[in-house]
Amino acid sequence: MRRVLVTGGAGTVGAALLTTARPGVDVHATQRTRPVAQVPARPVPAHTVDLAEPGAFDALLARVRPELVIHTAYDKTDGERDIVAATAAVVGACRAHGVALVHLSSDVVFDGEHAPYSEDARPSPVSDYGRWKAEAEGLALRAPGAAVVRTSLVVRTAPLDPGSAGMVQQLRAGRRPLFTDELRCPIRCDDFAAQLWEVVALDPGRRAGVWHLVGPEALSRFALGLMIARHAGLSEPVQTARNAEADQRRPRDLRLTSARADRQLNTSARPVSTLLADVAGGP
Repeated sequence: MRRVLVTGGAGTVGAALLTTARPGVDVHATQRTRPVAQVPARPVPAHTVDLAEPGAFDALLARVRPELVIHTAYDKTDGERDIVAATAAVVGACRAHGVALVHLSSDVVFDGEHAPYSEDARPSPVSDYGRWKAEAEGLALRAPGAAVVRTSLVVRTAPLDPGSAGMVQQLRAGRRPLFTDELRCPIRCDDFAAQLWEVVALDPGRRAGVWHLVGPEALSRFALGLMIARHAGLSEPVQTARNAEADQRRPRDLRLTSARADRQLNTSARPVSTLLADVAGGP
């Protein structure tokens, strides 16, 4: 039985991984302030740890002894600590204990001016979050055989993922304009989890390096937001905006190509519109 430790087990992706683990996988999870959601049919051992606390994750690996870590945990509140320093601790512990690593990253490591981005494109972040994630990628790739998985917006509907739920709340309050000219490749959370487990199951040589796991369609923030708003029963008009009008610089076009997944994985990501009752057109 292969033992896999998922960091951030209470998060959207982490929770999906725990509930979709394949038979024969002994899956464990970390938690910090929010508890891991348990499935009665398959309880998951949950380990409370602050990843950025010196020595904490190293000690956890010594106790749990997994064969592989899937690092999904992050927090934007203090990115230097909870993205960069936490990833450094995870990478260092994995190297010290000979544990394989699959690290989750984001399309925001790119500047949005040279899309579509291939898996060998060089990161060029323009936001603090993008810079933290790019630095974490560099750290992860120092681990022998590590895989870095970049994705886009991960969408879940039952319940709504936190990003979508927060957007709906802001739309209801009239405080959230949606950009008509910002492109992303959102992916269904269930498809993303299935693809991640396929990556984990690959031989180490085929797994290593950078992957792009994204949805098959590029949608503007407006088009995606309108679909989610309609799904949530929101009938109020949606305000629009353009990228150049933002207070801070934002990536404009973050389309990613996914050549490795197309060649090597059996699971094909479906359009996120298949999750939603109403499909909105673009502006």
